[in-house]
Amino acid sequence: MTHDGNRSARPARLASVVVDELSHQIIGGEIPAGTVLPTEGALGEQFGFSRTVMREALKLLEERGLVKVEQGRGTKVQPRDSWALLDAGVLQIALEYDDDLVLLDDLMMVRSLLESVMAQVAAVSLTDDDLAQLADNVDQMTRATTDFETFRRLDLSFHRVVMRASGSEIGCAIVGTIHAYGGRRPQLNDPTDPATLERTAAEHQAILAALVARDGALAAQRVAAHIDSSWAERRTGRVAERPA
Repeated sequence: MTHDGNRSARPARLASVVVDELSHQIIGGEIPAGTVLPTEGALGEQFGFSRTVMREALKLLEERGLVKVEQGRGTKVQPRDSWALLDAGVLQIALEYDDDLVLLDDLMMVRSLLESVMAQVAAVSLTDDDLAQLADNVDQMTRATTDFETFRRLDLSFHRVVMRASGSEIGCAIVGTIHAYGGRRPQLNDPTDPATLERTAAEHQAILAALVARDGALAAQRVAAHIDSSWAERRTGRVAERPA
């Protein structure tokens, strides 16, 4: 070990190359579930790395739920229901192969359920300063309907304030992951026309009104309706499929 830790860091960096490649092959179906991977030595020869690097890579793949390392029996590729789909690396790759949008549909359903419950809780816990921030946010949204990037930033900020007020760290983390990776799909169009953004701003205004009234049930209903309608519109406006 060197004083700056370079020797220990290098295997981890090299292992990430192996993890990325094998993750794509497993998640993309090139290596099907039930397959027993080659030994560490054979994989090392294949990738040109040492056994130490391969051992670290297999450990990381196991943490992602993509493989299971069994002493004396080898490393077996695991079925999809074992994958850690909320792991950022797994989710990002899985979305690359989600051509039928089944995974995104599932993510948006989870987001709708979580955010609606969080809005119901937030309705009684938002401070006056929070409500003032939300009101200013909506006001800026109504004036940014010709600037999609600014509008999207304000949109996400609105939801973050509400979720933070719910006090659910886990809920915020899960929805944050969905926001981060669910919006990176080239197969989908972002609704950027001013009329659509005006309608979205109006939906945020209606959510705010329910929050100001401290009506948790109504806030939950309006948040769910907003997320569901926005996703349905984005989904039906999808662009051409990823070329083979």
